[in-house]
Amino acid sequence: MTPSTPAPRDTGRRSRDGSPARRRPVTVFLLLALGLGWAALTVPVVIGAPVESFLLAMTFVALLGSALLVTRLADGPGAVRRLLGRAFAWRFGAARWAVVLLGIPVLTLALAAVTGTLRSPPSGWAAEAGWYLFSTLVYGALVLNLWEETAWGGFLQSRLTARHGLVVAALLTGLSFAGIHLPLYLAEGWSGETARDLVLLFLLVPVYRYLLGMHLLDTGGSVLAIGVQHASWNAAGSLGAVEGEWQVMVAVVLLTLLMALERHVRGRDARPLGRAAERRAAAGWISRRGPAPGTADDGRG
Repeated sequence: MTPSTPAPRDTGRRSRDGSPARRRPVTVFLLLALGLGWAALTVPVVIGAPVESFLLAMTFVALLGSALLVTRLADGPGAVRRLLGRAFAWRFGAARWAVVLLGIPVLTLALAAVTGTLRSPPSGWAAEAGWYLFSTLVYGALVLNLWEETAWGGFLQSRLTARHGLVVAALLTGLSFAGIHLPLYLAEGWSGETARDLVLLFLLVPVYRYLLGMHLLDTGGSVLAIGVQHASWNAAGSLGAVEGEWQVMVAVVLLTLLMALERHVRGRDARPLGRAAERRAAAGWISRRGPAPGTADDGRG
């Protein structure tokens, strides 16, 4: 009787055969997402139309559509189900929920209070809180940012983390994330203010992607966690109680530093720390044999 041949081990490396999406999924995604995204954001600039509907086209066609298409071509229909399933992975602990929902606005308001830029919101504090929660959980997360982050975090940053680890993945995803928004910044021509805004964007976004990367690692790859965090940043930047825009940017940096410190002080035994552990964790979110998303966090935040 001939012994059965052992099953080949999955090394995590792409086959040299097959479609370009199977060989180079990240490259194909970026070509599609940036090409379609730039086109979607250039149209309203050229014709003078409101940008909101074109932002939806960028999110659902250029980003989400490209991510789902490349995932299907690279890894099959099961991988698409796994990716979409991560968008609803909500079991990552009350402390983590508090961080993603309240961390940035609380720090933004605290900075405003310390620097004398806090004011009573025109519509009152209750209305301000209600507006923030609606903007974050309903419009921001469910309508827009959850699906945007399915592409940026669930597809791109997860695959880059599986290959390079947290730091490099945050940098590369941040550059791509900032790059797709270039048409909006260049709409009114080049000026000193435009240059300043672009410098701030390209400096801040990698830090922000590092924050989201930590959330991914600590929640077993939950896209819901980073979608809510993304929506929270957007909503906190429009708080009527804060005079100015710099407070929310500093708040993002502070929250990133505080989370990184907390992970290294308290989380060594429970969380993926170090490049090798980060790569293994991210590979698990993508592979069939990975743990269920949203189950990695022990609830400590």
